[in-house]
Amino acid sequence: MKYLKQRKEMICWAALLNQRGLVTVASGNISCKLDDQTLLITAHDSYLGHLDQDDIIVIDLAGNILEGRKQATSEVSLHCDIHARYKETKVILHAHPPYTVAFYHYYKKLDIFSFESKMYLKDISVIAQHSPTVEDTAPVVKGLAENTLAVLKDHGVVSIGENYKQAFSKIELLEEQARVNLLLKSGKK
Repeated sequence: MKYLKQRKEMICWAALLNQRGLVTVASGNISCKLDDQTLLITAHDSYLGHLDQDDIIVIDLAGNILEGRKQATSEVSLHCDIHARYKETKVILHAHPPYTVAFYHYYKKLDIFSFESKMYLKDISVIAQHSPTVEDTAPVVKGLAENTLAVLKDHGVVSIGENYKQAFSKIELLEEQARVNLLLKSGKK
């Protein structure tokens, strides 16, 4: 099997997303750019908390399967369109952080309370969704031009980065601030 090191790294970060409660069961998906035309991507219905080597397939930027027996994630178009637009992006994480989903279901703007968050969570685009799969990728791709993180309303988030740590940290930070916002708003009378 090719790209063993890259697959192991993807499995590690997928497990961390699950351990932190940012994805559950078969929600969420991940891709990693191997070169300008080739990606590793999680397969459809993969359980990120228990990802196997076979749950990671190789595709081209058009979404064609180059290696693997499974079907690509239902969000394959989203990953391909983002990687095609942002050449410097190496990693895309699509997660379903519960506090973030809950916060943006009820509120439009996140109040940022910590100094660190103010540095990293500016101008987050919130893109309306009407189905379980992103059907129109253009608003998400455009939203990522302002920030490397975008919220998919009532769905989840997409984070991009030059590496896993960069993409993961934004999701984790947003989830923390969404939780703080919900706690503070629930205490207001």
